[in-house]
Amino acid sequence: MRRFIPGGTRALQALAILLALAQVQADAASKKKEPPPPKTDETVGDLAFVPQAGETKVEGVGLVSNLENTGVDPPPSWYRTQLVEEMGKAMIDHPNKILADPRFAMVVVRMTIRTGASPEDRFDVEVEVPPACGTKSLAGGYLMMTRLREVMVAGGSPRTSQDLALAQGPVMIGNEKDPNNPKVGRVLGGGKVKKETPFTLVIMENRRSFRTAKMLETVINARFHQSEAGTQKGAATGKTDGHLTLKVPTTYHQNQLRFFRVVQLLPMIDTPELRERRMAAWGKELLDPKTSGVAAMKLEGLGPSAGEVLRQGLKSDNAQVRFFSGESLAYLDDPSGADALGDTAAKMPQFRAYALAALAAMDQNASHMKLRKLMDEPDVEVRYGAFNALRTLDPNDPALGRVGILDQPRKEEDEADEEAPDAMAVALASASQRARPEDPFALYIVDSEGPPMVHVSRSRRSEIVVFGRDQKLLPPIVLGTGAILLNASDNNEEVEISKIVPSRGGDSDLKYRTSLDVGEVVRRVSNLGASYPEVVAILEAANRQKNLPGSLAIDAVPVTTPAYFEAAILGKDSTKPDKAVKQASAKAEKPASRLRRLLRLGRGDDGEGDATAASVDKDKGKGKDADATASASPKAPGAGADADKAGSGPAAKKDPSVQKAGTEAEAGADDGDGPSSRPRLFNLFRRRPSGGS
Repeated sequence: MRRFIPGGTRALQALAILLALAQVQADAASKKKEPPPPKTDETVGDLAFVPQAGETKVEGVGLVSNLENTGVDPPPSWYRTQLVEEMGKAMIDHPNKILADPRFAMVVVRMTIRTGASPEDRFDVEVEVPPACGTKSLAGGYLMMTRLREVMVAGGSPRTSQDLALAQGPVMIGNEKDPNNPKVGRVLGGGKVKKETPFTLVIMENRRSFRTAKMLETVINARFHQSEAGTQKGAATGKTDGHLTLKVPTTYHQNQLRFFRVVQLLPMIDTPELRERRMAAWGKELLDPKTSGVAAMKLEGLGPSAGEVLRQGLKSDNAQVRFFSGESLAYLDDPSGADALGDTAAKMPQFRAYALAALAAMDQNASHMKLRKLMDEPDVEVRYGAFNALRTLDPNDPALGRVGILDQPRKEEDEADEEAPDAMAVALASASQRARPEDPFALYIVDSEGPPMVHVSRSRRSEIVVFGRDQKLLPPIVLGTGAILLNASDNNEEVEISKIVPSRGGDSDLKYRTSLDVGEVVRRVSNLGASYPEVVAILEAANRQKNLPGSLAIDAVPVTTPAYFEAAILGKDSTKPDKAVKQASAKAEKPASRLRRLLRLGRGDDGEGDATAASVDKDKGKGKDADATASASPKAPGAGADADKAGSGPAAKKDPSVQKAGTEAEAGADDGDGPSSRPRLFNLFRRRPSGGS
């Protein structure tokens, strides 16, 4: 006997209807029209684009140590609670007692992570005394290891994400907006991310499908791949029917925007016959200044097989054509264009940053030799830009002149009998057990034939470069910072360096005498405990008092301008007068507009975008490459890093004898919203040599 369930029939009917509707929708989805296949003349850029590089702002609460009794016990706040919790996790006893010690100060730590950042990259970190905290100065302080996270406000209270970055290092007081403020500062190159953040290639709405994603992956990886852990890995990885991830090859790490442009110009359909026809057509375009920039990138996309065609461009009478040809050859690791790139770096400031970035991407003897030669140039921007590029290319190149700063500490066993039979064995064993102390910053003494110069960095890395050996300070000398004093009278051949050391029985002085050699003086004051900001303050004071034999330069790195985009993409011949350029560009307006659309970054940038999205340079001046980076020349590869102007101790005042970024930087001072909106290509030079600063 069946049991009747009231309403059961209706429920079954409703279920049947739902199943039918689901089947109809599934059938409709399966019959969804696939996007059309690529056409012969279409490129990756016609199907997909790289969005404008994003950034993630992270922050944390940190502890600054080594203060000269300028710290104040912070009042109760969310910041204090966070710091006490962090100190507890780090197994630090009595955190509240430490916070009450005037040698310590609580600070808010901030950093910006750009898309494409790698754990090998280093970023400047901003520190600031929190509101309502009475700390007087961060001068001479050291930021202890701080974890950085995203901070969001939910329900009126801050909420933090997982750890994204770490930061630590000596604090240089002041920032770009307020270089004299002792309650703010930066840790140069003190931040690093915990994991890599890849770029994204977004497929256009009307071309989205898994088939399109697979085709794009195949096309890109056929051209761009590199060995990782013994296996070849492509640059592109399909994730969905709407996007792929892109990993920038090492060769392009200093100019990531160029990589995106070359990718966007890759043909979707390629056969031997098509390639032959394209190479012939692009070879003709290469010789025309109006089309040479894009033609060079198209040929670069074909790989080493296009080398012979690109070498023809080196024979052109037009300097712009020679530069674009040499630039593409460099990214193909072909040394043929080294001379053209060297000439461009020395004589064409509008392309200088890109020429140096290209030389840094080419691991060939010709590139090493050219960069070494450029370090002899009288132009400060060329000299330091070449140094920056060479350090990026090979951190161990002997021409860089890296020298150690801190002395090897001696122990009692060092006084062992030198004539004992086992003296050598004892010495070797002792040396192997003692680790050499880590230098607080990088010091280079470059054997340069150019005029004497000292260069210091105020962004991205703690570094002093002395161009020209045997530079000696000019007496009389009266210099000092903190507890360290330097004195020398007229005609003295040595300088007395003293340090005031507080003790229970009263202050006492440690005194040393050393030669007037600039490099040796830097080493001696550092061995007495002077931090990088304090050494920079001494050099700035020496420059103001005319104690240096040459000039003092600060962040003198090549600056990127819209001129490169106008020449490479829009076809402006920078070697012609303006009137001739306007007439020529009017004729090429149509194709240029398509290229502008195709090659702009993120579908919204009509000028030079960020040369490297992973750069520490936060500024995005319209029509400019932003990278590098401050940091060095990219602030390009921003190459030139950012020209930050803060110091520790007495703040350096503007002085006409201090060169900031060469004549080109001065010429571009009116562009954008101010100094910070002038990106430097050498921001692209971000990676630190192992063991360096």
